[in-house]
Order: sequence, then C-alpha cells, then structure tokens
Amino acid sequence: MTKINRQKIYKHMSYTIKELSETLNISEKTALRWIDNGLKIIPGGKNPILISGSDLKEFLINKDSKKKLKLKRSEYYCLSCKGPRRAKQGSIKKLKNKKNGLCHVCGSKISRIFKPYQKDYKIPPSPA
Repeated sequence: MTKINRQKIYKHMSYTIKELSETLNISEKTALRWIDNGLKIIPGGKNPILISGSDLKEFLINKDSKKKLKLKRSEYYCLSCKGPRRAKQGSIKKLKNKKNGLCHVCGSKISRIFKPYQKDYKIPPSPA
C-alpha cells in the first residue's frame, strides 16, 4: 500500500474515475470503493461519475486521520491484535530510545519508540 500524494489533487477541478486513478496511481476499483465508503460525487451526472477535487481532498484527510492512534503512557501498539495493548508485567526491556515487551492479550512482541522530548525518554548515564 502506497501513500497517496494529495498535492496532485486540485480543489477547483472535477475528476472522473479514470482521471482519478491515473492521477493518484490507484486502481479504478479503489476509487469506486472510496465512493461506497463516503466519497461525495457531483450530483446530476450518472455517466461519467464526477468527483470534486475539494471533496476528494477532504475525504483523504479524514481517511488518514482515522488511522492515527494516540497511545497512553503505558500502552504499546500490537501488530497482531491491531490495537493499543499493555505489556505483560516483567516483560519490558529498554534499549536506547525503544521499549520492547510482550502483549498481555496475545503474547506477541510489541515495541514503542520514545522521542527525546517525551517524559519516559531517559538514557542511563554511561559509566566513566
């Protein structure tokens, strides 16, 4: 799955399904699936189906924002469970700016990277 470049879309233009698939490098089935999932079409025209550029940009922004997940301080993202999970007690290991552990639900590996400005980011002092 590739990331869609929203800068190729012009707000003032309207696109057919074929133009949309060529512009964004997606299949026509994907464009039709987006329409089924709530992408607005310009009313009145049945053939060809027209999509407003501004509606398309808004749809893609909303679609991307649904994927983002805010984790709490003690949560990790589990790739097996597809959601935020806590680590099993005693399974957390710290490596530089990363914490690794095991999911308390399915037991698979989970990890979380901490950025320097986050509270949990502490590199132990090196022995002199």
